Amino acid sequence: MTVSPRPDQYPIGPIPNLPGHDRATLEAVAARMVEAAQAWRTLLSGLNEAELGQRYRPGSWTVHELAHHAADAHMHGLMRLSYGLAEQPYTIQPMSEQAWLTLPTTDAPVQHALTLLDALNLRWAALLHGTNPSAFDVQIIHPQEGQQTLWRLVAKHDWHLRHHLAHAQIALGSGLAR
Repeated sequence: MTVSPRPDQYPIGPIPNLPGHDRATLEAVAARMVEAAQAWRTLLSGLNEAELGQRYRPGSWTVHELAHHAADAHMHGLMRLSYGLAEQPYTIQPMSEQAWLTLPTTDAPVQHALTLLDALNLRWAALLHGTNPSAFDVQIIHPQEGQQTLWRLVAKHDWHLRHHLAHAQIALGSGLAR
């Protein structure tokens, strides 16, 4: 018997494969990341603490925690991509999401997470626009997921920002943006 995922588990669907392995794909990813960061900023603008404390399901992360997690994970993704491009072989250092959420940085205002996302997207865009697409064919190792290309890593982080944005939208009753 196959169990279907909850609607809030993958609100924008599972991580897709990128449609191509070319310059246009990298430019589209960079644009989606900027759009997602702007959507985060728009969604969280002017929210009070009660609204930031909303959850998309019982026991899930709050909107406040989602924003900080998205920024932390985007930072990790950028570092993973940079290491993968600069140093081979490269094995990813896994991120303990729950442990990161216990750090004092998560208590900071969500504006800090949004500012970090904006700055990180400048660096993501520089790498995505300035790197020869063939460099993303490099294989890296994820301790839990095994060997994968940098294309897969880019696809995961492109998806990740929008995935948790959708969780925040659900928590705030704002609907979904794919």
